[in-house]
Amino acid sequence: MSYLVLARRWRPQNFDEVVGQQPVTQTLKNAITKDRVAHALLFTGPRGVGKTTTARILAKALNCERGRTPDPCSECANCTAIATGRSLDCLEIDGASNRGIDEVRELREIVRYAPSRDKHKVIIIDEVHMLTEPAFNALLKTLEEPPPGVVFIMATTHAHKIPPTILSRCQRHDFRRLGPGEILPRLQQIAREEGATVSDGAMMAIARAAEGSLRDAQSLLDQAIAYSGNEVSELDVAVVLGLVEGELLAQTTQAIIERDSSLALAVVESLSARGDDLQRFCQELLAHLRDLMVSKVSKNPTPLLQLSRVLPETVRSQAEAMTLADIETIFQVLSRAEFEMRRAPQPRFVLEMALVEATEARSLQTLEVLLERLSTLEEKLLTGRATGPGPSPTPVFAPAPATPPPAPRPPVEAPPPPPADSAKSPQEGWARTTRLLERKKRSLAALLTAAKDVTLEGGRLIVMLENGTTFARSTLDDRENRRLVTEAASEAFGRPLTVEFRFGSPSKVPARSDSAGLTTGQGELRQPPRSGEAHREARDTQQTTVPEPQMAQPDQEALRGHPLVQRAMELFDGQVVRVKAKQPE
Repeated sequence: MSYLVLARRWRPQNFDEVVGQQPVTQTLKNAITKDRVAHALLFTGPRGVGKTTTARILAKALNCERGRTPDPCSECANCTAIATGRSLDCLEIDGASNRGIDEVRELREIVRYAPSRDKHKVIIIDEVHMLTEPAFNALLKTLEEPPPGVVFIMATTHAHKIPPTILSRCQRHDFRRLGPGEILPRLQQIAREEGATVSDGAMMAIARAAEGSLRDAQSLLDQAIAYSGNEVSELDVAVVLGLVEGELLAQTTQAIIERDSSLALAVVESLSARGDDLQRFCQELLAHLRDLMVSKVSKNPTPLLQLSRVLPETVRSQAEAMTLADIETIFQVLSRAEFEMRRAPQPRFVLEMALVEATEARSLQTLEVLLERLSTLEEKLLTGRATGPGPSPTPVFAPAPATPPPAPRPPVEAPPPPPADSAKSPQEGWARTTRLLERKKRSLAALLTAAKDVTLEGGRLIVMLENGTTFARSTLDDRENRRLVTEAASEAFGRPLTVEFRFGSPSKVPARSDSAGLTTGQGELRQPPRSGEAHREARDTQQTTVPEPQMAQPDQEALRGHPLVQRAMELFDGQVVRVKAKQPE
């Protein structure tokens, strides 16, 4: 006869043997007693917590030869056949391999017939979330109104993948993940019955590695017994599971505390040479940091450190050597590294960089310390104290050594300004002015290039322009533009100047042989303005003759600095040319 693994040999045979699922088992026992068993049940929860086992126990409780009972005998022919999977009226179907609509149609044909020997026909569909959508749709009517004596029990680890139409037709029971405190007594019982001696540390390591699954814990215990015989130590379990010794975890943490990056890299080298899983080592190191945090904040950390593989004295001493902020920072660094190692082509490099970063992270000053130093500096500046009587705090960056001041150089006399008549004529000086303006503001230089006449009268430079449009006037009236023009003219003529702009009269139009033309005093014909042009000329004349209301300089500056104006200048890459008050209508 072939060997039967511990997970199958020690499978629970009644509701009382199911570990850690009392809310579910008690509900089912009461339903059996009061004859209130639903025709469709859904068992959902993580792997290895007893879903399929509970379904088999419920099938035995419904079909036991002693009658419907919450405590099946597990000895009669019906109970034995159901436990071994040989019953004709208890069908256990794998949803992963029988997931199509054709299999569901066959199932519908099977449930049409009455049970052959037992009282109820129980259909157990494991991993039901693997069924296709057409298969679920074909099962809807049968699941809602099954034939008399038919009970559907569906088990899944992914309840969210089941259609809502199926969920609404089932009575749902959620199986929870088991804790280490619930797994340990069951493992100790199995080891005792099997005649194996397993140390407490090995039991704790197995219970922790099972991650809430009793079936996984039983499989790991079976593997450890096969590896080391009847004497199982914590070191044997570490070798079987690929775990890291507690001494290496403590050594790595001590290297981080002492900021010894070389020691941390040496630990990674030794693990890599042995072929250990570096990602598992990072996970174990994160668990050890969690233990340090618990020891730091808890008044009684012993119950919370039952699964720690590092000595309690070491955990306590390392927790005292670190602040809570240090532990949190290092945990974040290693947690990010553990996530990146899953996809990295070289996980070792990621782990080494994370350990070096963790050792250097403790040397950074905390935000609270920096804020305190800034507050102290502000107080000194407010009180006018350059240095206090006490020792000054250590600067974040050490200042460079002071160098002796250079020897004073003899003053160099500035070159004399060029003579006033450095420019031969005002026209040449103005041409030089426009060339200087092109380097600073090309649009302003292009506007001033078409000057009609330039006259120099003492300290005034009079520039006559033909272009007297509103845009030209507002551009040249801008204070910044006037400053640029004045500086360029002073530099071109070699002495301080004041620039004045004068605008010529409207341009004249040559005469036409038209009877509607008018003759000027000089014998020239002027084109008579049209009605619209006459209106515009009259309006322009009125604008030039009627003075515009002037706005105070502070008000202009306030409008220039308004957020909406600044935003518009930023969007359109422009500038404020002129600010004027709105004329009353």
